[in-house]
Amino acid sequence: MTARLVLLAFLAAPAAVADPLSPREFEALAEGHVLGFSLGGMPYGAEQFFPGRRTLWAYAGGGCLAGVWWPEGGDICFRYEGEVGAGQCWRFLARPEGVAAERVEAGEPTGLVLELSGRSEKPLACPGPDVGS
Repeated sequence: MTARLVLLAFLAAPAAVADPLSPREFEALAEGHVLGFSLGGMPYGAEQFFPGRRTLWAYAGGGCLAGVWWPEGGDICFRYEGEVGAGQCWRFLARPEGVAAERVEAGEPTGLVLELSGRSEKPLACPGPDVGS
């Protein structure tokens, strides 16, 4: 099936349908790219995905944190430098209007939903410590 037919089938789906991406689908979407996320139409942050499930996260206007991701059931979990504990888990959803990331705890949605606002191969701009001072 061509990419155009897949896209047309995806857009023809009912608006209420949100299919979770499998870990394999998520990895295909993310690896080698920077994914930008927004909340309520405002920039929230961006994450760069490297081979070996390594990441670099940056809140909008903030510094960068190195991290890792792993699949846990159908969810995608992240842990960043300096964090302790189980990490943060998200469910990535393919919806007609685009991909969304829904925060989950113990397999249940928390109500926090970020929209995928961009996908790029351009690396994150991570300022070093004390730059400009």
